Amino acid sequence: MPRDTRWRLFLCWGTVITFLLMPLSVLILALVNPAFAAQIKDWKFMPKFFESVTALVFGLSGLRSFDKYIETKNGGNNKKND
Repeated sequence: MPRDTRWRLFLCWGTVITFLLMPLSVLILALVNPAFAAQIKDWKFMPKFFESVTALVFGLSGLRSFDKYIETKNGGNNKKND
């Protein structure tokens, strides 16, 4: 597997895991530790961070779709698969 593919694969799975586990882990910590629930209001960075992670997940869900569009537009993929 080429090195370029590995970092993309790592980025994709890392963002998906963060996207799925971050809210669950915060909820569990808030339920288990009441002091954590009181401190969560101080976390001003969390909404912007999660917006960025969400944008990455939605962007990576169509990996190579933009590249394929550009290749097709530039005439790089003129063969039809029969």
